[in-house]
Amino acid sequence: MFARLLVAYDGSDNSRRALEVAADLAVRCGARLQVAKVVDLASLMGLELEGQVIDELRSKAEREVHDAVEFARSKGADADGSVLVGDPVESIVELAQGMGVDLIVTGSRGLSRLKRILLGSVSTGILTEAKCSVLVVK
Repeated sequence: MFARLLVAYDGSDNSRRALEVAADLAVRCGARLQVAKVVDLASLMGLELEGQVIDELRSKAEREVHDAVEFARSKGADADGSVLVGDPVESIVELAQGMGVDLIVTGSRGLSRLKRILLGSVSTGILTEAKCSVLVVK
């Protein structure tokens, strides 16, 4: 049913649950799993970020993705990972399209109604923009 899965991973509890579900699905379907984390520099607008800070953010993201990939592999999934820089929704959707992903798995942040109205959420953006199926894990 699914040959290529992509899990949007940010290290939160909900994204860890999404990783667990994605790894399980990958094993059951014999699918390839891609774990992706996006370093969102736009969310840090207004802060003066030096190259060293950006490098530290990217290094932290690479460690988190490495750990997530190792977790998925420990469950038997054929997994790999990537760190992207940019808008989370755009980056995940573009990666999914470029890789020919059948299913994106993402965690739900559980934003309050007001925050959801004002800010939106990454999972809602992915649901809206993705050309493939999307599974939101709570």
